[in-house]
Amino acid sequence: MELLGKPIHTIKDELANILNRSLTELTDQIQKWIKSTEFTISIVSIDFQSPQQGQHSALTLKHDDGGMINFRCSAPLLIAMADRFYHSPVSRLNSVKSQILTASDFRLQQRLGHLFASVIAPEDMWNECDSSLSGDIGLVIQLDVSCEDTLGTITICIDSSLIQTLTTVIGLQPIANINEQFSKQLESTKVVLNTILCEKQMPLDQVLQLKPGDVFDIDLIQSSPISIGQEHLFNGHVAEQNGQLVLIINTSKDA
Repeated sequence: MELLGKPIHTIKDELANILNRSLTELTDQIQKWIKSTEFTISIVSIDFQSPQQGQHSALTLKHDDGGMINFRCSAPLLIAMADRFYHSPVSRLNSVKSQILTASDFRLQQRLGHLFASVIAPEDMWNECDSSLSGDIGLVIQLDVSCEDTLGTITICIDSSLIQTLTTVIGLQPIANINEQFSKQLESTKVVLNTILCEKQMPLDQVLQLKPGDVFDIDLIQSSPISIGQEHLFNGHVAEQNGQLVLIINTSKDA
């Protein structure tokens, strides 16, 4: 699979975000086309799988930088939308003989496909083509759509080549680059080093009698543990250098 080594789940999540942000705009535009406010779209799933061919001709668009997208509406939904779009005086869904998709229906599907594709990449980067999507693993987006009393689906298939292109178009990066950036950020993060320089044992009754200003002797620890949080990194010992007390790290963590 060509996508190995790429942040494929990041691609999936980013496309889901793009679609979610665009649903209102898409819905408003289609409502204007079909002259009805009784039209809704919801995302059902976005999954990695091999693109499946539909039961009728679908629109295929090719991206200028490589890769293809396949768009199709379920037949009853497309007919219901086309009846509204072309101002049909009667509903063709009421007659079995009239439920055959026509060239006019496919022209509307073509228009819808371009609209949805423009959400993923600029409209001028898409060109219609007659090629079929490869059987490689790609993204299949399933949408539930209602048009007045008709329920149906819109299926959008994105092939693996287009996913590769989108890693650049929507600013995604290979995992290696992400890890490199994270490592650099982590290395510049400031942390607090903790160490214990002395310990003293006293009877509890003496501790309870301590008050501000009291003075007592202490003994420096020969090997002081140095840690970040709960993580013990190494040990060190106190020494005097240039008139100041310093902590010298031992060569061994256990020393």
